[in-house]
Order: sequence, then C-alpha cells, then structure tokens
Amino acid sequence: MGFFDYLLKNGTIELNVEATDWIDAIRKGGRLLVDAGVCEPRYIEAMITGCVRNGPYIVIGPGVAMPHARPENGSLGTGYALVTLKRGVEFGDEDNDPIDILIFMAAKDQATHTEESVSQIADFCDNEDWLMELRVAKDVPTVEAILKRAEKQCL
Repeated sequence: MGFFDYLLKNGTIELNVEATDWIDAIRKGGRLLVDAGVCEPRYIEAMITGCVRNGPYIVIGPGVAMPHARPENGSLGTGYALVTLKRGVEFGDEDNDPIDILIFMAAKDQATHTEESVSQIADFCDNEDWLMELRVAKDVPTVEAILKRAEKQCL
C-alpha cells in the first residue's frame, strides 16, 4: 500500500495540531502511527533521538519535515501519517524553518520504503499548490480530496 492509499484508508491525518516545539510535534504526530499499530512508542523517541544526534536531516523542504527512524527501533509495519501544525516550529534548518507540515513514515524493514511511496511523497512535496492547499485545509475530508487529486497525478 503506497503513501496516498495508506493515508486515505487509515485515519492517520491530523490538522492544526498545537505543538510547543519540534519534539512536541514529533511526539504528537508519532502517536498517530502508534495508534494505527504501525510502531511502538519507542519509535517516536527514536525519531527524536535521530534529530538530536544528526540535526534537522528530516527537513525535506520549506516548511516540510519527514520524521522517521530505523525499523529496528520499534516499527511493527509500514505506514504513514500526515500532520499540519497550527503554528510552525523551528527544527534548526535556517533555510526551511518554520516547519508546519510533517509526513511521518515507518517501515517494517529497510527494503519496504518502496520507490513508489518515496516518489509519491517527493512529488507531493514538490508541488507548492498542494502544500498551500494542505496548509489552509480546515478538515480531513478536504485533505483527503487533495490527496486523491495528487495521487492521480503522481501515478
């Protein structure tokens, strides 16, 4: 199941989340993956530890980050979550902060991050129109409509 399919079928989308900082944002978004049964709570802490050790390597573009950790750090399967923040938070990437869109990723093993899903995420994040629509979306059905449109164009 690819990025779009997963988000549309698993209820792992949350909008206008209040986060005090980047750690709080990762904890709140990571909880969606835990609640979906995709990872253990320790996976959330591994995402945070990775950023503390390696800096903001998960920041993938202006206002967008993709938190993830290694599968052995508590991943139980493959899944994705999408979170928008009410107010962006600083990740320490002066070119791309503040971050207000987070795309969470977990995989059951290293080989499972399929080229299709990674390609879909990249295409989605490269489209400024979709990101802007996502930033102003007021409800999950609106985001689902954006994702359905994007999925058709990214196939």
